[in-house]
Amino acid sequence: MKRKFLLSIALALMYSTAVAQHPTLTLMEDIVYQKHRTEIERQARYMADEYVFRMRLDYMIPQSRLPKIERLLLDRETRKACYDFAQMSVKQRVLKKVGIEEAYRDSTDMILIPYYYNKISGENISYALYLAETLGIDKAQYSFLMDKALDMAKRMRKNRDLNVWNEEINILRKTLNTGQIDTLFRYKHAKEVKRQLNEAWTRLTAEGLAGQLDSIMDIKYAYFYYQERHKIKDLYRYYGTSQKKYMAELEKQKPPLVKMLDALDKKARMKAEEKKSGAIGKEFVW
Repeated sequence: MKRKFLLSIALALMYSTAVAQHPTLTLMEDIVYQKHRTEIERQARYMADEYVFRMRLDYMIPQSRLPKIERLLLDRETRKACYDFAQMSVKQRVLKKVGIEEAYRDSTDMILIPYYYNKISGENISYALYLAETLGIDKAQYSFLMDKALDMAKRMRKNRDLNVWNEEINILRKTLNTGQIDTLFRYKHAKEVKRQLNEAWTRLTAEGLAGQLDSIMDIKYAYFYYQERHKIKDLYRYYGTSQKKYMAELEKQKPPLVKMLDALDKKARMKAEEKKSGAIGKEFVW
């Protein structure tokens, strides 16, 4: 009885040491690992290096996140390699490996999804996770959004044509407050709005009209106008009636800079039509 007790303690100590070295291994995997450690480590390292390289070809991975990706893939390949040395059928081995890959995919996706340019999940929910600190998203909000983003990523992998836009907008509306929503879309469209403003100011300057505007205040009003247009288009992309309603309300608040730009566009269209028809144009009035 005493010998059995001592043997149990020895086995427990051996297993606890092994688990401390490889906490991700199950008991069965660890038994195989201890028996074929050298071969498994060699195979796992070889495969992990290859998968890291392939992942870097498919996705943009920030250098700061690369070590975490490398550790996850090495853990994954170590576990998978254990089944190449286990006594089981091909079907059992393949199913075990598939299960491991699916489990680790969530872990790697959680790292990659916030880098929205990788397009793993929904465009807007990924960008919200990317801006989590800027938006003041708390842990509960972040966890909820990430769970939803992971679910979308799984479904999008199965169906590349899946449109999750309305779903993610609804989730963001329920999870974020109005200020967070506004900030999200302001950052999202900042580059495009800046381009629009630069282009508008250049055109007005070329026409000698910029002097009629307050370069600071009028650009500020135009900035908010363009930002609001982009936000409305995103929030109501697939709701035509609502989009038209809010766009019409926004048009009533069109700032002077945009009105002048619209007038230039109208003048250009009239000239093009006159040239095409050969008609004499009427005097252009602002």
